[in-house]
Amino acid sequence: MNLVYNCIPCILNSLIKLLDAGVVPASMHETAVRRLLDYLAKADYRQSPPALGRDLHRLIRQIVNSADPYQSIKEEYNRLMLAHYPRFQEMVAVAADPFAAAVRLAVAGNAIDFGPQQQFDVMAAIDRVMREPLKIDHISALKKELDRASSVLYIGDNCGEIVLDRLLIETMQHDNVLFAVRGGPIINDATLEDAQAIELDRLTHLITTGDDAPGAVWQTASEEFKNAFTGADVVIAKGQGNLEGLMGIDKKIYFLLMIKCDLIGEQIGARTGDFIVYGMEPATASP
Repeated sequence: MNLVYNCIPCILNSLIKLLDAGVVPASMHETAVRRLLDYLAKADYRQSPPALGRDLHRLIRQIVNSADPYQSIKEEYNRLMLAHYPRFQEMVAVAADPFAAAVRLAVAGNAIDFGPQQQFDVMAAIDRVMREPLKIDHISALKKELDRASSVLYIGDNCGEIVLDRLLIETMQHDNVLFAVRGGPIINDATLEDAQAIELDRLTHLITTGDDAPGAVWQTASEEFKNAFTGADVVIAKGQGNLEGLMGIDKKIYFLLMIKCDLIGEQIGARTGDFIVYGMEPATASP
């Protein structure tokens, strides 16, 4: 079975969350659901999950008549995580290995996601990730590669989560980091405006994927993004959407995320809810 078929429940759930949040008038709920179901009946399921998600969420934005229906949610989670920032900084400062602690916090931040059916408590995720072993732990290898790297590309994911990405970048203390965000609004994924709101532009040079897919999709990414990707000594990618969009690319990528569905987990030896820091080698990038 094509993996994309199994993403349909998550896509429908994204619309239902918007309906429940009152973004669409109750009188339009049935019309919204019917339009989405009609699109799903005609969709091209040869696409990767992020590519399908891009097209479907463009439709959802049309249905709800909003350029960024998750904007208030994104702002709320950025504010929430910034309010806890001093606490997170202290957790890193007192850790036996500050870099490893910052990586773990960045991984836990990936629990903030309004796409999957199953929602995760980010604070509970932070507590768990600081106590338990990672299912896949390539933190030491990442640190070694960063120490000798001249350039780093860090591909972000969701709002709120990017606050913990900022903490990791501060801890890395690397002077040549590019941070990539989405090229347009898509679910609660971070855009340029969201990254600027938490002052990531003071630590890194911000670029976009050039695309509004919920993940970096190589086929539709901008030349700027592709050049940054191929030219970087180390690539760090956050979240499952980036994993789905970049699998099979001929370059080693360090994926930092919480597994959101068993279908993806099975491909790399993990399960839903597992935390991973996975240096995926080019030769094994496509399972």
